[in-house]
Amino acid sequence: MAEAIGCSVDFISLVERGVNAPSVAGLEKFAKVLKVEVKDLFTFEEKRG
Repeated sequence: MAEAIGCSVDFISLVERGVNAPSVAGLEKFAKVLKVEVKDLFTFEEKRG
C-alpha cells in the first residue's frame, strides 16, 4: 500500500491509528489503490453478529 501510494509504511501506520491524516490528494491515492471512491473511505457499515 505504501509503495503504491508513494509514502512510507510509518505514515500508513500513523493514518491507521488516527495519529496523522492524509491530505485530499493522499485520500485520492488511497481510494485509487483500494479501488473505491473517496467517499467510501468515510462510510462505515455496522456489522451485525
